[in-house]
Amino acid sequence: MESSKWFVTVSGQVPARMRLFCFPFAGGGASFYRSWRASLPDDVELVLVCLPGREQRFGETLIDTIDVMVAEISNAILPLTDKPYAFFGYSMGAIISHHLACQIVSEGALGPEHLFLAARRSPDCAMTRTPLHNLSSAAFWQEVAKYGGTPTEILENAEYRDLFEGPLRFDFKLSETAVSDELPKLSCPITVFGGVDDTSPVPEQLDGWRDATTGHFAKHVYSGGHFFITDHGDAVTSVIARVLED
Repeated sequence: MESSKWFVTVSGQVPARMRLFCFPFAGGGASFYRSWRASLPDDVELVLVCLPGREQRFGETLIDTIDVMVAEISNAILPLTDKPYAFFGYSMGAIISHHLACQIVSEGALGPEHLFLAARRSPDCAMTRTPLHNLSSAAFWQEVAKYGGTPTEILENAEYRDLFEGPLRFDFKLSETAVSDELPKLSCPITVFGGVDDTSPVPEQLDGWRDATTGHFAKHVYSGGHFFITDHGDAVTSVIARVLED
C-alpha cells in the first residue's frame, strides 16, 4: 500500500485484515504510536497519521481549524478505506477522528468499524477551562505544563519553546474552537479512555460519548491525569487489541 505524506504504515507479520489509524494529541507526532505495533494483532495494520507542522512535516503550513483539517485528511484517507478500519484519537486527535468519521459517513462512504477516543470530553460538554491558544507566551507555557506530557527540556529551554510554541498554539486553537455537538450520530461502537485525575476532561465528561453513536459504548478510566497513557499504554492497547480481534 502506498502512503501519502499524511500516513506512515507499520505492517504486521501477515497480510492486513484491517487498519487502525492513530491520531496524535496537541503537539504530538505520529511516532508516539509506533511502539503499538507489538501490541496489536498481526493482521491489523497500524497507520500513523502525520499532521502538518511536526516531525517529518515540520515547517509545513499549519492548520488551526477542524473543518480544514478534516477536509485535508478526508481527501487523503479515502483510498486507504478499502479494508475495514478503526480510528484511535487522543485529546485533539479524538476531535479530529470523530469529525472525520462523521464526514466520511455523511458522504456515503464506509465509516470506521470502531472509534477509540481518549482524553476528550464528549460533544455535549462545553469547555469550562480558559482557552490557551490566545494567552501570552508565559501564561501559555504555564498552562501547557499543567497538562503534563511535555518534555522538561522543552519547558526549560527558551529556544525550544520558541520553536514549538507556534505549532502547539495552532493545535490548541483547533481543539478549543471545534464545535461537535451538532454532528450526526455514528453507528459504530465507541470506546473511550480517561484519567481519574484529569481536569479537562474529568471522567464524568466522557459519559456523553454514549449518545454519539447508536452502537455499543464502553468506558475505561485509569489512574493519572491527562496523559494517563504514559503509565497505562499497555492497558489501553490491550483493550484495543481485544476489540479488534473479535
